[in-house]
Amino acid sequence: MKYERNYGIDLLRLVLMYMVCMLHTLGQGGILGVCQAGTVEYKAFWFLEILSYCAVDGFAIISGYMAVDRPRKYEKLVDMWFQAFFYSFVITMLFTLAGCNQVWEKADMIRCAFPVTFGKFWYFTAFFALFFAIPILNKFMFTVEEQSAKIAFLILIILFSCMGLFADAFKTQGGYSTLWLIILYCIGALAKRGRVFEQKKSFTLIIMWAICIFWTWAAHVFQGNEQLTNFVSPTILLSGLLMVILFSRIRLKGTVIAKLSPLAFGIYLFQLNQVIWNNYLRGAFTFVAETNIILGVVYAFACAALIFISGLVVEFLRTKIAKVIKIPELSKKIVSVFHWMLKKVCVILK
Repeated sequence: MKYERNYGIDLLRLVLMYMVCMLHTLGQGGILGVCQAGTVEYKAFWFLEILSYCAVDGFAIISGYMAVDRPRKYEKLVDMWFQAFFYSFVITMLFTLAGCNQVWEKADMIRCAFPVTFGKFWYFTAFFALFFAIPILNKFMFTVEEQSAKIAFLILIILFSCMGLFADAFKTQGGYSTLWLIILYCIGALAKRGRVFEQKKSFTLIIMWAICIFWTWAAHVFQGNEQLTNFVSPTILLSGLLMVILFSRIRLKGTVIAKLSPLAFGIYLFQLNQVIWNNYLRGAFTFVAETNIILGVVYAFACAALIFISGLVVEFLRTKIAKVIKIPELSKKIVSVFHWMLKKVCVILK
């Protein structure tokens, strides 16, 4: 069976990654930290923050929404581990050798060499566990009837998102957890299986998305209510899902987009490298909040674009290096060895 590529989703991955860059520009960059509550700057920059907040949920929802009923290629996960290793260990080592890492410690470099074990990139660590759960989850996702899919979809949102407004009963940790990524994967897959919002016009979905954004923003800046400003928030979750559905409807012929989309995850890993995160992003953009508000917003978009392009270039170069040193072939060999080992261990379990 041939699976047709959805270039609208490829475009969305790039848009969501730019939104992640905006989140880090405003947060780690220090812009939100220096804005006084109630000021025009505070309202404007928090609007950009909340506008971008659904990016993380969106990525995980895409995984479920675009899931296909076919065997997982585990060499892809090994490739991603080498990718994380590059940004965690190799980049940090290069910064250290160049004298840009002033807090070098042997123990920390060991942790950098094992990015999943020591959670150097929380999203990848969570996704690593999700990857192994996907075949089991798919057994249900691809056999459930449409009505049952809708019911399961609603139950997951009520239990893990709506109830999360009052207490973290199921330990989703505000969205920074493997459990939450698994829930988002299921929500994406069930939404597709249950044809959620499929019959609604795109204009209606855009209005719904706008309501989610403005409701969350208004509650935060006018009422000081931060309950909706997190990854498990129903409004943030819904805005992420709506973006996935809307972009999936876009019909593009994009060879350029198809080539750039796989680089998106590397942009995230680039900016989360501990040296870049702590030495170069922390407080780097506070000047933005001190300028004219219109110019400040333009600067914020420009700073996010700078992070995005820098990560894109580095990731492009990394992919070329990976091909030269034959990382994909190595990943296949590693998977073959592990498969052989697991078969031997399974004999013991008989």
